[in-house]
Amino acid sequence: MGIIDNSIVATVMEGYEGHRGWINYLAISPVIQRQGIAREMMEDAENKLSALGCPKINLQIRSTNTQVINFYKRIGYTDDEVLSMGKRLAQDSPYNE
Repeated sequence: MGIIDNSIVATVMEGYEGHRGWINYLAISPVIQRQGIAREMMEDAENKLSALGCPKINLQIRSTNTQVINFYKRIGYTDDEVLSMGKRLAQDSPYNE
């Protein structure tokens, strides 16, 4: 988590379920984007997962979010050409599509 002046300005959630690592919710405050913070946070997450013996990291991005897709490509991620499927069991907030 990134904190500046007691305010959270960056966050990422990584997990490892014994088969693959997962990155969820990388977020950087718009006022500090494009300063290398996301790259540093991803490197830290990758190092933590690697230390656990994680062989591969997965993440999901909305196909329309080209800015984020391009960020991950720049740091070495590739399209696995798989289809992610989901099923809603409860109605979420409109912000959690």
